[in-house]
Amino acid sequence: MLRRSQTGTDSMGEPTYEWAAELVGGCLVRPLDGSDATAADAPDGRRCEYRVAFPKSWTATAAPLAGCRVALVARGMDADDPDGALRVSGSPDRTAPCPTRWDMAADVWRADG
Repeated sequence: MLRRSQTGTDSMGEPTYEWAAELVGGCLVRPLDGSDATAADAPDGRRCEYRVAFPKSWTATAAPLAGCRVALVARGMDADDPDGALRVSGSPDRTAPCPTRWDMAADVWRADG
């Protein structure tokens, strides 16, 4: 999980940001395909590639995911590369009550240029 925080402003008064990586273990990752057509169409009009389910042990204290990026490290993505990471679609919310170990799912998409 990559989150950005404002570090200051540039000479034109525009905000500058820095990305910080946080390793989240125990996530479930599922590719989305044509059978997931309605789920794969993000609220912001993007075509999502994966659904990532996050464990309750992490979501209980996690900040909202809007604007975050996800690096699938086990699939070869670099956790320190925000430009190569997948982007979270919308603002995922926790499911409560939830009988499983995962209570939040986020659809993520790739921005290639």
